[in-house]
Amino acid sequence: MENLENIKGFVRSLEHSVEDLSEALEPVLNTSIEDMIAECTTPQQKVKVYNSYLYCVISILFAYIKSLGVNTDDHPVMNELTRIKQSMKALKDAEESLQKKSENAKESKDQAKEFLQRALGTTGGAAAPDSMKSPAISKVNFQGTHTKFTDDEHKTSSTATSYKGPSGKVAKPRKGGSKSSK
Repeated sequence: MENLENIKGFVRSLEHSVEDLSEALEPVLNTSIEDMIAECTTPQQKVKVYNSYLYCVISILFAYIKSLGVNTDDHPVMNELTRIKQSMKALKDAEESLQKKSENAKESKDQAKEFLQRALGTTGGAAAPDSMKSPAISKVNFQGTHTKFTDDEHKTSSTATSYKGPSGKVAKPRKGGSKSSK
């Protein structure tokens, strides 16, 4: 009797599972696969629809065969289920690869833009640090740096007159050349 009660419990659970499955598959069963494919805009979306559709059909077939008590380890349904899973994984890997490539391309573009802004000082110097926004040499850099030294202790009458240095005039060369060249 205990076995009979267990079996009745399993049957009730199976009925609930089948009802849940029917409700979940109702939108898919009411729409033809051609209509689903027509709504797709990219080849990737079409592959997803085909893979999902095949996975549902093969999974239900697998569950049916399993419920009949057939050994599914070597059954062709397992090979088909494995093939569909590999196809789904390949699509997922391809999408991730494309996403990484687009992220890398965007990152590379941003790095190149930043490099050019720093190197060329584009965008009004906004990319340059504050120390590089002003000219390298300006009057501000030299103000207050000149100091005049006086030597009051050794001042004598001969040094009292200050040396004015050359007047800044250039003497004209003499006609006939210099004396040392003859």
